[in-house]
Amino acid sequence: MTDIIFSSIIVDLKSAIETKTHPFRYFTLATSDFNSIPRLRTVVLRDVDDDLNMIVYTDERSKKIANIQANNRVSLLFYDQKRLLQITIKAKAEIITDEKVIQQIWKQIPERAKKDYTTELSPGREIQDPKEVDYLEGKHFFSAIKIIPARIEYLRLKRPNHIRVVFKKENGNWKGTYIVP
Repeated sequence: MTDIIFSSIIVDLKSAIETKTHPFRYFTLATSDFNSIPRLRTVVLRDVDDDLNMIVYTDERSKKIANIQANNRVSLLFYDQKRLLQITIKAKAEIITDEKVIQQIWKQIPERAKKDYTTELSPGREIQDPKEVDYLEGKHFFSAIKIIPARIEYLRLKRPNHIRVVFKKENGNWKGTYIVP
């Protein structure tokens, strides 16, 4: 039965890439700052491979990049309100530094979306008015983060019994165990 649940997780994550309205498309990424204080932000799931490694995009000047460089352990939270389904993932994050890979991804980004990675000021900088944001021509600060899961928890609230399963990667394979919800 845990194999069926794990397969459903894979289907949901891959569907979130294809379907813009899928509840898992936007998820919460947690890092720790330099004072070990959790930092949460919503990110967009951009890709998932067969090993469940995930890709998100960001500005290379963002705080999440600095946080990951200092401590690459991250947590993810996916939630589907209609199904009362929560997926939490503990993972390691890697900043993709291969310039060929970055340029390949950059070429696939729609032109209207590229603007998000070309601001003159870095994300989080204080401004007086949103109209003050200036954009650079011919230069970008695009970066991508690879997230490598180590532990996945599935929680489905339903009657008569809630279902909670933890999956851990052992010897390259995911093994699921039911746990008390």
